[in-house]
Amino acid sequence: MLESDNCRSGMTHRRTSRQESRGTNVARILSAAEKLCALYGSRKTNVCDIASYLKMSPANVYRFFSSKLAIYDRLVARVLEDNFPVIQLGSGTLTSAETLREFMLGLHGRALALMRDEDKIFELLTIADDERWPAFEAHAQRVKGIVAELVEQGVDAQEYRQQDSVRAAECLCASTAALWEPKAIKNFNLRHPLITPEVLISFSVAALRKGPS
Repeated sequence: MLESDNCRSGMTHRRTSRQESRGTNVARILSAAEKLCALYGSRKTNVCDIASYLKMSPANVYRFFSSKLAIYDRLVARVLEDNFPVIQLGSGTLTSAETLREFMLGLHGRALALMRDEDKIFELLTIADDERWPAFEAHAQRVKGIVAELVEQGVDAQEYRQQDSVRAAECLCASTAALWEPKAIKNFNLRHPLITPEVLISFSVAALRKGPS
């Protein structure tokens, strides 16, 4: 029995070690891709460049990612998670409307900061948005999910009229897309010089309170 237990323990240890090694290599590849992308842009950085930077063969990179697109889609997911963290709902003293306005303004502010400070990384997000990469689609769904929850809270608190929270979230996110979607945000001030982000968000949130059910 003891020998069998030792065997199982050894197998578990080796499996854990392999998983840790894989996780380390994946993280190294993503970090290299991010550094090279920040310098040269994703379109000018390929798997061979990443492999050369890490002093490994391209074949070794392909052990962990099936393609350049797979690398950059995972990188997009990491950038979005780092720069647009999920908020804790219902943990403060703000009303649902105030929380919703703060959330949308936060999305806008972080997108602007990324566009200003990391222009090539922001360009990668623009490509992911335009081409509907899975990582960006998941981010968009997270945003809509948070908005839907805030609408539900507002309905329960009688801040908003009774309505389909998912449909309301779709409409609000669409109406404010120029503030948080990378492919649209860079043109917002050029096309709408008289509208501030605060005005657009307040207008969109106010629509939750009025109109037919």
